[in-house]
Amino acid sequence: MGLFDKDFKEILFSQSMAVIGGIIAGTLLALYTDKILLIPGMVILIPGFLEMRGNISGTLSARLSSGLFLGVFKSSKEKKNVVSGNIIASFILAAIVSLILGLIAYLFNYLIFKVSTPEIIMIALVAGILGSLIQIPLALFFTFYLFKKGHDPTNIMGPLLTTTGDIISILALLIALVII
Repeated sequence: MGLFDKDFKEILFSQSMAVIGGIIAGTLLALYTDKILLIPGMVILIPGFLEMRGNISGTLSARLSSGLFLGVFKSSKEKKNVVSGNIIASFILAAIVSLILGLIAYLFNYLIFKVSTPEIIMIALVAGILGSLIQIPLALFFTFYLFKKGHDPTNIMGPLLTTTGDIISILALLIALVII
């Protein structure tokens, strides 16, 4: 085992991608700040929303990675049941957390600033669903792909999903702003 073993290289690569992705997400946020700040309470919503996306898909990937390494998927039927159950749970969790974040942002706005912006609840929910429609399949694909190629998804997927989650979350919020 050398100084720079396989795990080190995988982690270094994923952390490098996280830095680059963080710059992209920050740039997107900076470019569209004027649109985002049109609705009071968005500044309250954004940190929790960004954190949620990476956490949910990261947990999904970690569960699947553990299942792959432990041999939980003995048959394709078991694999399908475990994977579909995790996908459904991730979608439901994302929708519930998005709704709660929207409610918190609305209540904070209403109670502290005396501004009623009920659309922030729908923006959070729509953006959460849109983000999940992109992020969850991405997490599935890369987890299975990396495992099949002989990499440890646990080393790579956390930073990768957090970063892609930030970018996807900002884009989903912008799309939800346009829709609502």
